[in-house]
Amino acid sequence: MDASISKGQQAGVIDALIAICGGDAVTTDKADLRYFSQDLFFEGHLPLAVASPATVESVAQIVQLCRAQRIAIFLRGGGMSYTKAFQPTVAKAIMLDFSKLSTIREISIEDGHITLEAGCTWLALDEALAKHDMRARFWGPMSGRSATIGGSMSQGTVTFGSGTTGASANAVKSFEVVTGTGEIVHSGSDGTAGTMPFNRNFGPDLTGIFANDAGALGIKTAITLEIEPRPAHISGLSFAYDDFDAMAKLFSELSMRRLSSEMIAMDGDVARQNSGAPNLMEDVKAMWRIGKAAGNPLAAISRMVRIAMGGRRFLDKAKYTAHFVVEGRDRAELKSRINAIRELAKSGAEIVNTVPLMTRADPFPVLPVTHPDGRRMLPIHGLFPQSTLQHFHQDYSLLKASFEQKMKNADVTIAEFFAGVAGVGLLYEPVFYWPDSLYEYHDNLTPDYLEGKMPVFPENLEARDVVAEYVSAFNALVHRHGGTHFQIGRLYPYAENREGGAAMLLHDLKAALDPDNIINPGALGL
Repeated sequence: MDASISKGQQAGVIDALIAICGGDAVTTDKADLRYFSQDLFFEGHLPLAVASPATVESVAQIVQLCRAQRIAIFLRGGGMSYTKAFQPTVAKAIMLDFSKLSTIREISIEDGHITLEAGCTWLALDEALAKHDMRARFWGPMSGRSATIGGSMSQGTVTFGSGTTGASANAVKSFEVVTGTGEIVHSGSDGTAGTMPFNRNFGPDLTGIFANDAGALGIKTAITLEIEPRPAHISGLSFAYDDFDAMAKLFSELSMRRLSSEMIAMDGDVARQNSGAPNLMEDVKAMWRIGKAAGNPLAAISRMVRIAMGGRRFLDKAKYTAHFVVEGRDRAELKSRINAIRELAKSGAEIVNTVPLMTRADPFPVLPVTHPDGRRMLPIHGLFPQSTLQHFHQDYSLLKASFEQKMKNADVTIAEFFAGVAGVGLLYEPVFYWPDSLYEYHDNLTPDYLEGKMPVFPENLEARDVVAEYVSAFNALVHRHGGTHFQIGRLYPYAENREGGAAMLLHDLKAALDPDNIINPGALGL
């Protein structure tokens, strides 16, 4: 693709975008362009403009415009990413923002699905379905206040519902996609005229092709998700473990039995570092949210008393803490699941269940994009089956030790988090923290409650270099142990590791759907 563009061509493209989207839906402001081209860690080229189309027809017109002008299109959802998933890799490019393409088109309780546009957030989806006492079968990541459905489905994500449903794509029935030629494609049964999107598996599973594609195969404009009744009863269990292998085995057992809706764990040091000093007012607020989520006054009082008595004492010695949200359609089912989990978790010590209860009391909090003390952060991850996890963990511990001095010199610390994904395995997520100057991205997304309360750090290029070196070594280790990734973007290797026919099929799909390689070029390694 020709990387140069004349001022006249640039002005013509911007005028055409305004004609398609409207003047209030196109920005060329430099501060906006910088913000949209950044994520937690990476910066891209500044695009010519950021456009916010409001209809699928507008998206198709933009694709046709950019194809004719040989301009690349990069796609940004809620921006809650860290894998170079949407950053422009060339200057001759525009970005699409989906905040105006966010309508809920249809809720069909009878047929068990909801169709909504790609810019709708998980929070908006959940609030709409709550009015019908329903929810999506997978209902979002913790960043769902900002994260969009389209972005999550392109990236692949886990959290709410992952203990029973697995990853986000498992709950999709159909995608509406605009290809690199401007054609509008429906991937499920709605790809047949006059048929609703009720059956994903009507013939070959075309929906699966577009899931987790980092936007490389087409532009998702609408998604149909499977929905289900909200559970009548919710509780939680927490356990302390000194042995990683024993904890991982528990996650595997619960995943296979689909006993817990959400399964998360963390290094004990992480929990201690992030719990902070006791704060009575904040603890009361948290307990009140938990109490409301309990469903009735007696249950609320019971939960709040247990949490108040447990306090932070469970953090004092635990090497790992594991937390499980448990649901039931009635009290008997809830009790049965809780008893089964306790039986399987005998090798651990049960602790106060603050974390799972707070997780459900406020499932989509306002998340900071830095550590609360103002340090930069970057999560990375690998996903492993139980059979390879033990050896990976051993080698990861050696890798971490080999970087200890470098990280100390650059003031970089690292924490580990874990999540169970039904039908897949364990998500292993190290998170880096270091003092550093912030991007526009961080400034724009800092929650109001942290404004003016965080220190300002100078630029720390040494720390960034150490983090980048560690990430590269981590990715190589994941590959060596047969692990995989969600949120592939451009950070994790994919196309370069495809074998034989799989590689050929992937490149053939890209060529057929996006023959001029204008849709998010470079994502997935394409």
